[in-house]
Amino acid sequence: MCDCMDKKLIFFDFDGTLFSHSTKSVSSGNARVLRRLQELGHTLIVATGRGTEFVHFIQEAIPIRFDTIVVSNGQLIYEAGNIVYDNHIRLSSMEHIIRIAKENKIVYGGYHKNGEIVNDINDRVRQVWRNFNAPMPAFKNNFETDTPLYQGHLYITTNEASFFEPHLNDYVLNWSDPFLVNLIPKSAGKSQAIRWCMEKYGFTKEQTFAFGDGFNDRDMLLEVGHGIAMGNAEQSIKDIAQYVTKSVDEDGIESALIHYKLI
Repeated sequence: MCDCMDKKLIFFDFDGTLFSHSTKSVSSGNARVLRRLQELGHTLIVATGRGTEFVHFIQEAIPIRFDTIVVSNGQLIYEAGNIVYDNHIRLSSMEHIIRIAKENKIVYGGYHKNGEIVNDINDRVRQVWRNFNAPMPAFKNNFETDTPLYQGHLYITTNEASFFEPHLNDYVLNWSDPFLVNLIPKSAGKSQAIRWCMEKYGFTKEQTFAFGDGFNDRDMLLEVGHGIAMGNAEQSIKDIAQYVTKSVDEDGIESALIHYKLI
């Protein structure tokens, strides 16, 4: 167990929670409260759907050094820049998905240890990564033959998902863009990473908090003792949260921390 019962383990989604896409930055208010939390001795962890190529970006965007960064929706965990947890997807489990994508000329890809990779780059891919304010992914035809993935991606609309339905039973689908669905193994997810971190750092469920706004934050908010939805969160995320705070652009994290008397 944790030495001090008043210390907390606090997880933060990145996009739409710590990082505002309207200002393309982490606000000074968020930076201030993160520093204060660290001064008070709480353990802070970023848990994002972004891949490994964003670890440096996250550290540059946030003016504190996080204890741990969880990427690819829980598939990889970094401590001090080193991978301490690795749960890649068996490529054989994606064979049917990749075959259907090729037959329908749909771009597929995913996160590997060095970032995002795709089998092609088209207008959809360009639009998605412009929306993410991020560089274009690496391109390699038939990359799946020798590149383990930690999260699969299909560059499709919700209607096109029906092409793949019979082969998606082992995955949780969440949409990070109207043209991009994340394929997360049901055996993975942010909740699994949270359980690993709770055991690693010695915290009880009641001592854990999490902030999020997107579909991929659902299992995280349900796993912790105190799941907090941002004011800009999807309605389905607000519905399952224990507390709904203000939006990312209204310093919602600070508002919730005051509510819980953590600062």
